[in-house]
Amino acid sequence: MGNRAVTLRVLPFLHVECQFWLTDDGWNGRCERLSIAVHAGTFEYAKSEMELALGKYIETFLRESKPPNEEQAA
Repeated sequence: MGNRAVTLRVLPFLHVECQFWLTDDGWNGRCERLSIAVHAGTFEYAKSEMELALGKYIETFLRESKPPNEEQAA
């Protein structure tokens, strides 16, 4: 019996410090280390938007830092 590979999506836990504060028109959030900022009407939505922005940032970073594959090297 041969080996079989399984591809799974893994959601890592990363501790990223962000600041959130209330303004007259909603909640602002900022991650200074990664230069990410969000704005939303509620704290829960601002936190959710920050999580999405952090995920997109990490995905972009990983995609851009990917080493060339064998096809590109040939």
